[in-house]
Amino acid sequence: MQKNLIFALIALFMLIGACDDSKTKLTEVDMQDLVVPQSFNYEMTGSVDVDLKGSWRIPLFIKTTSGALLFKAQMNPETGINTSLVIPKTIKEVVVEYQSISETISVSGGTLYYDFRVGAWEGAK
Repeated sequence: MQKNLIFALIALFMLIGACDDSKTKLTEVDMQDLVVPQSFNYEMTGSVDVDLKGSWRIPLFIKTTSGALLFKAQMNPETGINTSLVIPKTIKEVVVEYQSISETISVSGGTLYYDFRVGAWEGAK
């Protein structure tokens, strides 16, 4: 009998504690009170100008650093690959794979240029 009373008291205290909603109250904010700087940009994607050169007519891959495929094309030795990609703004570097070469290149400046014929990154034009 005494054990039942103890369990009943514990259950009562737990029930009272569960009813306390002070931790779940949200603060109401008026949208007029929010201050957004004039320079804030709401864009979530950005355009990257791609200019890649290579000697062989084989596939080229542009991937995220985690391996997700962003772009795939056949290299044209005469003209290279010239295109524009729209990628998330959070991506600052991409991995370009051509032949057995894999290069990690920054795209934070809005350009992606690499000449696989000389094997050296020459940066943005």
